[in-house]
This record gives sequence, C-alpha cells and structure tokens, in this order.
Amino acid sequence: MYYPYNLTVVKPKMNKWKIFIIVLIVIVIILLSIYGGIKYAQYMNKQKYEEELQKQQEQLEEQKRIEEEKEAKRLKNAKPLTEEQMAKIENIYSSEEKRVFLTFDDGPTTSVTPLILDLLKQENIKATFFVLGNRAKANPDLIKREFEEGHYIANHGYTHKYSSIYSNSQTVLDEYNYTEGCIQEALQNPDYHSRVFRFPGGSTRRLLQEYKE
Repeated sequence: MYYPYNLTVVKPKMNKWKIFIIVLIVIVIILLSIYGGIKYAQYMNKQKYEEELQKQQEQLEEQKRIEEEKEAKRLKNAKPLTEEQMAKIENIYSSEEKRVFLTFDDGPTTSVTPLILDLLKQENIKATFFVLGNRAKANPDLIKREFEEGHYIANHGYTHKYSSIYSNSQTVLDEYNYTEGCIQEALQNPDYHSRVFRFPGGSTRRLLQEYKE
C-alpha cells in the first residue's frame, strides 16, 4: 500500500532557561552537600574534642584523688618530732659553739647544682638544699645525689609564685605537702620528711602569723 505522506520525527528543543535552571539546581545541590559534609566533619571533630577533654578531666581528677589519698596516708604515718629534736630546733640559735649553716635555695638545676656538689665534695662540706617541688620532680637524680652525698634536703615550696603560695594559709600548707611528696618520690623513700620549710621570699616578706602556725 502506498502512503502519500512522509513521517518525520521532531525532537522538542529544550529551552535554554530550563537548562540553566537544571544546571543551577545541580550546582546548589553539590554546594549544599559540600557544606553539609563540612558541618558534619566539624560536628564530629567537636564531639571528639569534647570527649577527649572530658577524658583528660577525668584523668586529672583521678590523679588528684590518688595524690590526696597518698598525702593522707603519708600524714597519718608521719612520726612527730621527739623532745630531743624539738630542743635542738628551739636552741638552734643559742648554741655557744660557733657554727655556719650553708644553705642553697631554688634548685636543683642541671646547670648549677652539679658544680656546687662537686665543690662541696672536694672541700668535704655538708649543706642544706631547700629545693623546689617542681624542680625536684624534674631532676630527681640530683636530689638523690644531694642526699647520697650527705646533704640535707629541705622544703622550699613547689612553685615559688608568691601570688599562688600566699593566697591563704591552706595554699602554704598545700605547697609544703606537695613538695614533700616530690622529694619522697625523687628519693624513692615515702618515709622521708624534711621537717624544715623555708618560706619563698623570706618569712618576714608578707606572712601573717597563721602561716607560721
């Protein structure tokens, strides 16, 4: 059969504005996906940071609790001074014998303390080292050397920061107790007690009587 008509397939032309809108929508979707991904990553990082911060806080609290328990145990086991020791302390400045007490403060340090110890050893002289807790913690080997060479290890507080130490009477005691623990740790001797404290800045600097008590 013959058909007198030719069939032609006509493809509809897409409007340029429609193409532009479609491309724009795709771009917006991509940008929103990127923005959402960034925000999600920031949220996860923040969550991770907060969890790590919480973990560190818990570790610090646990460490503080352990230190407090150790300090309470140390104070419980501390032996009081004997009458003879008290008499020696009370009469330390009233002896008829002329004596010189050689003392060193604020150490130990790796740059100075070894030189002092070498000289003292050479001259066969004993001294008292009023040590800082933070430096005793940083240089335990020097604390051990001082002790093993016959010198006395005494307490000079932990920080040497007047604003921290002298904020109230309890902070003075806290500095003393914490430094005692640092000395004991350096000497690996929990029974060691210096029983002597030199106030940072001097006892006449700005102390009230309650600090001395």
